[in-house]
Amino acid sequence: MVRLLIALTLILISVSIALIVERRKVENPFSVKRNQLPTLVPPQDFGLEPEAAIIVFTESTCRSCSAVVALLRGPAGANVVVAEVEYGENLDLHRKYGIDTVPTTVLVEGDGNVIDGWTGKIEVGELARALALVV
Repeated sequence: MVRLLIALTLILISVSIALIVERRKVENPFSVKRNQLPTLVPPQDFGLEPEAAIIVFTESTCRSCSAVVALLRGPAGANVVVAEVEYGENLDLHRKYGIDTVPTTVLVEGDGNVIDGWTGKIEVGELARALALVV
């Protein structure tokens, strides 16, 4: 009888712990796979003219994001308009385009079709090849 009471007590404790853990789970607000790029990102959603643009999704504490933005706004950007979309200021745009990794960078045509994109750091050679398609 004592063994039965101990077993029931252990089961009750286990169920209680499982319920507490389940309540504390944070739902992932993004419905896309990690590092997946959007396929359509209209420049007009970011206050830009309908022309080729580079759109960088960033977060204020991300060091890689700062490096990518500096690269794109420097000579490597080849005079293509660059829009930075910071997570804290534009959470709705991050969610709309399913961005779950920063930096995420997309090169888009005027109609919003994504020509190329990157998550994380960008290799200058890859950027140059992509920019050759729109410049």
